[in-house]
Amino acid sequence: MKARLVKIAKWAAYPLFYLFCLGLFGYLTFPYDRLKDRLIAEFDRAQQKRGSGPPQRLEIDELDAYWFTGVEMKGVRLILPPNEPGSGRPTGAAAFTSTSGDAAKDSAPKPSVVEIEEAHARVKILPLLIGRMRVSFWASVFGGEVEGVVPMGKSGGDVHVEVADVELAQVGPLGDILGLPIAGTLSANLDLSAPDGKFNKASGALEVSAKEVSVGDGKTKIQGLIALPEAKLGELVLSAEAKDGVLKVTKMSANGQDLELDGDGKVTMREPWNNSTADLYVRFKFTDAYRSKNDLTKSLLGAPGSSVPGLIEMQQPKMKRSKRSDGFYGWHVHGVLKRPRFDPHAADSPAARGRGKADSPSSAATTRKPGGVNLPLGASEAPARDSEEPGSPPPAMPPPMPPPPSTEDESPEPRARPTPAPPAEGEGDPPPPE
Repeated sequence: MKARLVKIAKWAAYPLFYLFCLGLFGYLTFPYDRLKDRLIAEFDRAQQKRGSGPPQRLEIDELDAYWFTGVEMKGVRLILPPNEPGSGRPTGAAAFTSTSGDAAKDSAPKPSVVEIEEAHARVKILPLLIGRMRVSFWASVFGGEVEGVVPMGKSGGDVHVEVADVELAQVGPLGDILGLPIAGTLSANLDLSAPDGKFNKASGALEVSAKEVSVGDGKTKIQGLIALPEAKLGELVLSAEAKDGVLKVTKMSANGQDLELDGDGKVTMREPWNNSTADLYVRFKFTDAYRSKNDLTKSLLGAPGSSVPGLIEMQQPKMKRSKRSDGFYGWHVHGVLKRPRFDPHAADSPAARGRGKADSPSSAATTRKPGGVNLPLGASEAPARDSEEPGSPPPAMPPPMPPPPSTEDESPEPRARPTPAPPAEGEGDPPPPE
């Protein structure tokens, strides 16, 4: 019996050895240069099919094998075109500047570049044996690292992404959106469970922490004339929970010595992920200590206690409209993630009103508008209150109204009866005696 098994093993070794050599040969001689060109060509074709706005461009310096089931790339650059005018997004420094002449030429929007120094991704073998495809990835980007595991196909599974020590100053698109330089170190952790591989049904949690965050560098000029001194935001914390495809922000806050920030909202996840829709409300405020830091901050932001608005409000109507009674500037970030819109919003968000801020004078003044005017956060409360008023008169009106109606309603009744009588005299009454 043993000899028979040895004989079978010898015959089985030949095809196994052949398959091993075939795989090794294919692995060593695979045309990865052609694969790189094919990836770039497919990306360009997808951009042409999109047809809206200028296309993005993808560049890859090197592409090679990584283990047996993956690829490794070096020098990857995703070139994003300048934001389109009228899209609702801040266009570079145009978020806070309005220059003309040579200054306008210098501040003209430029393409943003997302550069990945090195990255690799591979299909995990063990899940593949049971019919599930999992892709693990790692990338060195923005001075930090991003790694995780994502499911592929309709098998579904858990999504796990970790971000460590990313330098915000190197995230070019973020600076373009804010319109000002930003610095700090960011770390994040995302865990999602996506049934059937669909993010619009995913549940999980997101935790983001950014330390030593600051905005401005003392060199970037506001209005082409004044450079905003560095404003320290301190530690920025963001927490969100996802349930049934809706990622709800439970905490967004920062209390720095120069700048305070608060926010809430939600992101409704869609397929693909960049088609997800945002509905976020962000409020920030410069502290009195920062506003009175020097003559520049006083003129730009307004001196504490002064009724004269700052230059930033006088020159930027959107900043003026976003100013709240509590000193914060409120903004509504909404729309699809690939093309979000930024609109001034001085009212409280629905979540803030739910925490009891609706009873404050500021929110009442900003949300109660006659006629049911639609605000960025939705319809105002005016229609609801107007619908209640018709029901309130019965208890309120009878006390003052009975005296006038009693005198006026009795007199009209006798007058109302003889009124139709005159035309009847000529028809049915007997003629007067001579």
